[in-house]
Amino acid sequence: MIQKLTEILQKGAKKISEILAESAPADLYRLAMESYQSPEEIQAMVLSQIVEFARETEFGRKHHFHEIENVDDFRRHVPVSAWQDYEILSDRMTNGEPDILFPGKATLFITSTGTTGNKPKLIPESMPDAIGRNAVMQLRMISMNRHFPGILNKGYVFPLSNYIPGGKTSAGIPVAYASGVTLDQSMSGSQPLRIAFPVAVFAVTNPVIRDYLLMRYAVQHKDLMIIAGNNAGRIRELISFADAHADAIIRDIEMGTFDGAGAIEPAICNQLEKETKPDPSRAAELRLIKEQNGWLAPKDYWPDLQLMAFWLSASVGHYIRDVKPLMSPATRYMDIGYGASEGKFNIPSEVDKAAGPLSLLTAFYEFVPVDGGAPLLVHQLEDNKSYEMVITTWAGLYRYNIGDVIKVEGFTGKTPNIVFQYKSGEILNIAEEKIPASVISDTIREVAATVGIVPVQIQIYPDETGRIYLCYLEPTPETEGFDAVALGEKTHLRLAKSNIIYNMMIYQQKLIKPLKIIEMKHGWQRYLYQVKTGAGQSSTQVKLPVMIKQQPDAAWIKELF
Repeated sequence: MIQKLTEILQKGAKKISEILAESAPADLYRLAMESYQSPEEIQAMVLSQIVEFARETEFGRKHHFHEIENVDDFRRHVPVSAWQDYEILSDRMTNGEPDILFPGKATLFITSTGTTGNKPKLIPESMPDAIGRNAVMQLRMISMNRHFPGILNKGYVFPLSNYIPGGKTSAGIPVAYASGVTLDQSMSGSQPLRIAFPVAVFAVTNPVIRDYLLMRYAVQHKDLMIIAGNNAGRIRELISFADAHADAIIRDIEMGTFDGAGAIEPAICNQLEKETKPDPSRAAELRLIKEQNGWLAPKDYWPDLQLMAFWLSASVGHYIRDVKPLMSPATRYMDIGYGASEGKFNIPSEVDKAAGPLSLLTAFYEFVPVDGGAPLLVHQLEDNKSYEMVITTWAGLYRYNIGDVIKVEGFTGKTPNIVFQYKSGEILNIAEEKIPASVISDTIREVAATVGIVPVQIQIYPDETGRIYLCYLEPTPETEGFDAVALGEKTHLRLAKSNIIYNMMIYQQKLIKPLKIIEMKHGWQRYLYQVKTGAGQSSTQVKLPVMIKQQPDAAWIKELF
């Protein structure tokens, strides 16, 4: 397949995106697997095609794309970039200007709750890039199906997607979230997924009403097979919400209504009514579950749930641990895949493992070692090393530093399996120690677990004046009122023993003080999500930072008595 692909590309007959678009699932999977054996060759092809694609654009002419014949040429002509280098160009493209970053006009702009400054990024989308995103999504689904044969055709899927806005630019070009685009693709493919709720629910902008409707319909489906999203904390919230509104949800399921949701716009009501039917037998099952257990537990109302696909790594990966006790022991867990508004970058292939092989055919990658040095190519990466990722895409991002640090965890063939670690800006650096905030938060969680404390949220403020890490921790209600001083001391000792830099800064150079843990009131995390999300959005896509640039509102600090 690789030899065939090489021959096709060398003859200039087809582009990689065309081959991806035309490949049946079995061929697509075989192509991906074989590509992992030749990362250097494949990546050279991808870069060559991207440069050729954009040669006659404004960006291509400015950076002499007609002179680029290899990777070294590309690096000489194109500097490493950041979003600020594209913002003005993106604004022009939203007005409908063509041939700026890629040929023609953008077909879509992808945005997210993650922003640079106060203005959301609008990533322009080209047709080849859209094909690449779709190919990665298909490969992820194929991977799931290989572990759970037939799961995509059984029962229902509960996607925890962000709200899909119906906005458009001044030129009438649609704007959407990446998760919304993925959901739309999953519902419109050759084998569309069976979604556990009417799509009209996404049009509800009131988050409380929307959450009620999501669970009212999802709970009705006993044969729910998959729950998929990014942050597993979202499903934990929804489970608690459903239990708090159990009587209303059960009554609505019995009657074929949605009265418990409250006031809904007439147009949305009309759509929901078409897809809502009474189900008294299911309502009776749910009442019995509640009577026997005292609450509505998902392991009882979703007994056949086979798979939960969420982020398993970085600061949000620990939410899976909180959700597991609520689910059936038979439920398995896979990583949903690492990606961002700028693209989808890996294809998780194993249960309970966050890492997955890099998606070689859909972007060109470079990697800057976190310890310093020149950018490396895919075939130059080493196992267990961390790198800041730089991408070049068919969507007009060239040597774009995405601001993410990834880690290599083994290889598939000769291709590195990568996992997201942390945002490159989340580095604690009071005295040039340059310790990732995730290292501190992970250690706090490890030590907390040994003394029975369960953190809900941790954020770290590097107090440069006091030369100390202020670590704000919200525990579960069951573990609140813990000894923050004792936990801080235990964490400090663990770090001093396990982290050479921390030890040196504390004991040898005495440049920073031992960290301090501060307990936060119950509900702090929920408040942070409310601040981060806007009208019509959920917390599904939100990545709360580990490192914060200003101290939290003092009103959320738990008082000591």
